[in-house]
Amino acid sequence: MRHGSIAAAAGCALAILTTAGCGLPPAPELSPPQHSLHGSSALPSPAPSWTPSPVPSPSAPSSAPSSAPSESPRASGPAEPVGDAKVTAADGPLLAAVRRDTAPDVKVPGDGSVLVIHREPAGDTGELAWMPDDRNYCLAVVREARASTTCNPLPKSWARIGIRLVTEGAVYPGRTTVYFAVVDGGHAPYAYAGPGQHRPDLGPVREATAAFAPGRTLSLLTYERHVPVVSPGDRDICSADNAVCFPALDVYVPGSP
Repeated sequence: MRHGSIAAAAGCALAILTTAGCGLPPAPELSPPQHSLHGSSALPSPAPSWTPSPVPSPSAPSSAPSSAPSESPRASGPAEPVGDAKVTAADGPLLAAVRRDTAPDVKVPGDGSVLVIHREPAGDTGELAWMPDDRNYCLAVVREARASTTCNPLPKSWARIGIRLVTEGAVYPGRTTVYFAVVDGGHAPYAYAGPGQHRPDLGPVREATAAFAPGRTLSLLTYERHVPVVSPGDRDICSADNAVCFPALDVYVPGSP
C-alpha cells in the first residue's frame, strides 16, 4: 500500500505540470501590457486629467477691456486749448510776464500748450494755465504786467461730483483774491446760479477748456472776490445744465494729493 500511494502521488504531480489537472484551479490571466490599454474596448477609459492654461507672455498684448473707472482715466497730455483759450498775438505781453517772473525750476511750455482763461484788452491783466497731464496744473495770474505762478497736483479725492479743485489762485492783500477751479468738462458754460441780486464783491466767471488725447476735457475757471466789499451769504457756480454746482468761496484742497 505504501508503494502504491507514492506512485499515485508522483503520477498526479506529473499531470499537474502537463494538464493542470487533479482538481487544482487554473492560474489567473495576466494583465495585458501597458501599451495595449487603449486598444482594448473591455477596459474603462482613463479619467481625464486637468491641464493648467498656459501663462501668457508678459510682452503679449491683452485684449481684455480696461476696468479703470471712466472718472479716473489714464493720465495724458499736455492739455490743448480749445477755442478762445488758444494764445493769440495779443497775448504776447501776458506770456512775456509769465516767462519773466516764473521761477527757473518751473517750465513754461510753448504757446500751443498754454490756455488763456482771461485776458484784458490792455494786455497787462489776465490768467493763463497749462497742464502737463490731467492730474497736474500750473496757474499764472498776471496783474499790472506782473505774474504770480503756482504749480500743484490735483487732489485724488473729490468732495463733489465733477469738482476737481477750488482754491485761491492768487491773493493781493487789501485788493482782490483770485479763485481758481477745475471741473469736469462737457457742461460749459459756468456762471453764478440763482435769481439773487448781483454781488459786487464777486467778479465774473472766466472759463477755458482743456482737451486731452483720449477725448477728456476739463474746464478751468477763474473769478475774483474784491476784498473791500463784503456781502452776506454765498453764491453757487453752476454749469449751464445745472449738472455740476459748487459754492464759489468754498475752497476745496484736500491735504495730500
